[in-house]
Amino acid sequence: MILVKERHDTYSGKLLDLRNDYVFKAFFGDKRNTELLLKFLNSILDVELHVIELTDPHIEGNHPKDKKSIMDVRVRTKDGEQINIEMQMEGHRAFTERMYMYMAKMYVSQDEVAKEYTRYKRAIQIIITNFELLKEKEFHNVYKITNQKSHSIFTTHFETHVLELPKLKEENGLLTTELEKWLLFLKGDQKVKEELAMESTTMREAYEEIERLSQNPETKRLAEYRERELKDIQQREYDAREDGKEKEKKEVVIKMYGEDLPTELISKITGLTLEEISEIIKSI
Repeated sequence: MILVKERHDTYSGKLLDLRNDYVFKAFFGDKRNTELLLKFLNSILDVELHVIELTDPHIEGNHPKDKKSIMDVRVRTKDGEQINIEMQMEGHRAFTERMYMYMAKMYVSQDEVAKEYTRYKRAIQIIITNFELLKEKEFHNVYKITNQKSHSIFTTHFETHVLELPKLKEENGLLTTELEKWLLFLKGDQKVKEELAMESTTMREAYEEIERLSQNPETKRLAEYRERELKDIQQREYDAREDGKEKEKKEVVIKMYGEDLPTELISKITGLTLEEISEIIKSI
């Protein structure tokens, strides 16, 4: 058990942010860090892994027109099970559907080697979000295909773990599990990472690795590019929502005007000024 107090201000310091999916991939997708990845996975799963192998994160479609999928970090266990680990900074409407598409493609990719269905191995999806995705209060939730009434498991071949970073709360600053320490390491600032590194050999190795990555000019350049790209996407989505609201208001005004409602009443209902309503009517 260790005592760590997380600072809730914005991420700061010279270390790269592991919540940036490019940095996350550079960290856990490096073969030199396989042991760290193994320890991270063992802190999440209900079975202990001993051997894992990083595999190609690209999954081709079964047909020429199928969309190619690129996962963050994809591994194969000694038993042939596949695990996809995804870091997501921001959510979007089709996020959960995209995650299940990744898992389905990963499972189907076994068709090249496992001709018989009985030889197919489990596909595990691990999703780490920097936003609240689920209604549950817990930061770690596991999903399987089960019967809604009896809760009996239909198949063990599909398993999804959702880890929500904002829901990680330390009771009086105490972290008791390895998973809690790992998640705090992912989202914590430099001071938090340093404190964790002083209490654990594993965390010290992780700290040394993120420190090494942070000193690499090319890694820093690509991480900053990815951060700008994410901000641009957020801005475009915001602009699209605002444009949609304006279009909707315009359609409402036109409809009300067509039903001979007074402009004063239209203004009261929509919240638009008389000048704005006049401009919309002129554009008809």
